[in-house]
Amino acid sequence: MTRSNNKSKIVAVVIFTVTMTIATNGLYNLGQAVGQQNYGEPEIPQATCNYSGQKYYLTPHIYNDGEKSSTIDFPNLPDDHMPEMKVKAGDELTMEFDGKKPINVEALLVDYDADIRETYPLEKIDENTFKATETGIKTLEVIATFPGNEHVSYTTLVDVEDKA
Repeated sequence: MTRSNNKSKIVAVVIFTVTMTIATNGLYNLGQAVGQQNYGEPEIPQATCNYSGQKYYLTPHIYNDGEKSSTIDFPNLPDDHMPEMKVKAGDELTMEFDGKKPINVEALLVDYDADIRETYPLEKIDENTFKATETGIKTLEVIATFPGNEHVSYTTLVDVEDKA
């Protein structure tokens, strides 16, 4: 065999290897893209809390599709943020959701700064309206259940003041 014949074989092997690598990666990436088509970002409705004629936007905290949970954002804590809302104990808070109608809504106040996390369920007046009775700066957590067993937890920091 001649030297030029060996070089030709080596070049052919290198070209074949590069071509196979590119083709394999291309097919792998295509397979990933096709496999991910059905697993896009969930459509999470915007939630608001209406109090005294004003709307306050709630931040999505946790999303659960019925099988797995994902943390979307973390609640604001009073050490780092001012409360978004000031409400009087016993006044009504009404939750609204854009795009989807929940089949159930629950609301509670959470004290994330306590040594042991404390929760205070809000008194439910009707399907989307609640009364806060526990005073102090707390996280309002609203848990909405939507059709298809989807659950979304929303939060905002509130200061519940005595009615006095």
